[in-house]
Amino acid sequence: MARTFMVRQGRLMTHIRTGWLLLGALGLATSSVARQAESAAGHVPSSEAASVPQKGSDATVEVFLTALKHRDFAGAAGHFDANLASALPKEKLASVWDAQIATLGSLNSWAIVQRASANGKDVRLVLLRFEQGELQAILSVSPQTQQLAGLSFAPVPKSAGASYVNPSGFRTEEVSVGSAPFLLKGTLSVPTGKGPFPAVVLVHGSGPNDRDESIGANKPFRDIAEGLASRGIVVLRYDKRTFQYARQLSNSISIDDEVVLDAVAAVNLLRARPEVDAARVFVLGHSLGALLAPEIAVRSEGTAGVILLAAPGRAPWDSILAQMRYLKVPADKLAEVEKAVKRLKAGTLGDDTLLGVPASYWQDWASRDGVAMVKKLGKPTLILRGERDYQVTEEDLTTWQKGLRGLPNVEIILLPGVNHLFMKESGKPGPAEYGVLGHVDEAVIERLASFISRPKPQ
Repeated sequence: MARTFMVRQGRLMTHIRTGWLLLGALGLATSSVARQAESAAGHVPSSEAASVPQKGSDATVEVFLTALKHRDFAGAAGHFDANLASALPKEKLASVWDAQIATLGSLNSWAIVQRASANGKDVRLVLLRFEQGELQAILSVSPQTQQLAGLSFAPVPKSAGASYVNPSGFRTEEVSVGSAPFLLKGTLSVPTGKGPFPAVVLVHGSGPNDRDESIGANKPFRDIAEGLASRGIVVLRYDKRTFQYARQLSNSISIDDEVVLDAVAAVNLLRARPEVDAARVFVLGHSLGALLAPEIAVRSEGTAGVILLAAPGRAPWDSILAQMRYLKVPADKLAEVEKAVKRLKAGTLGDDTLLGVPASYWQDWASRDGVAMVKKLGKPTLILRGERDYQVTEEDLTTWQKGLRGLPNVEIILLPGVNHLFMKESGKPGPAEYGVLGHVDEAVIERLASFISRPKPQ
């Protein structure tokens, strides 16, 4: 097992958990557009610095890791500031690196999974993928000199399965979703016993999410998939196009390309499976995925209903500003975003961006009308919001309540004590709690299972 190694300054390890602005599944868009913006928090799959244009501290991280991959320790150490160079000369860096990778094999690729600022430094949390396992690295970069001021390696936190999961109650199968050139890797969880079973497709929030919708050590989609499969429901989850194919995507990516087309393909895959009752296939979306779930169901054939978890009800730029004000980001950063939002609304943003993402993407998002799509679908709809969700607020829920009032097949429920990930926490909600290992609340799993397992109306 790899040993933890750390060279740090100040409270770097604290700030990487609490200092990053997680607009998360509701503010930052895809890696294809956000990978060029240092303000974007998300996965940026990488393996060589030259293959994806980078700038600033991201570029420093890329060049340093590329040197490590090729065992150019002199080149890697050349990016250290004086303090780090004194603590970790190239010879010691080589021995530390060899100790880390002794059982892991060669470094294949890496992804920047969190970005933060701490003690005047840019902080990057990076997932390192080796031939036989993974490590996480935290790198602190001086934005003035673009030199590394801190470095640590540690094992990737492992998440034990939730207590409500019955491992013997289902099997898993690796599947492919969609078609070339964007064939996506996925996992199908199938209950034991004789089917056909009801089934559900899980649709991610915004950003380049993996099939588990991983945030730190938390894997809410894995919890949902295994919890529902333990209760007799087939579940399909898959890596998002912007997670698996970030390099091949351009800034002109649309919401259809990012989410809808692949989700429709996933529904079609489920309906064709012999273990699935094709008349009882549901779409479950989280955050941006929740906004789009009704449209995905409309554009698929024969879906039985939809589940909306933390569905936004405002324009994305309004949600971004509300979150930034809630989190009390520095006034200059807030003013910069407010100015960009004002230009975006006026149609004068031009070639500039909001958080590194072009106006076309934000306008595409804002044009999606989830309420209208629920009405058009006319199928059973379950809408859940966590009481502690500071990203999707009561204001968002009110949009759905007003727009769908009086419809007999719609349930809208506020769940006490749970956050945006539908995990129970306490105290003032904030992004730090997403770094605390937890599981989707069992009451949420039970409510989802009850909704999906209802007999289909005759």
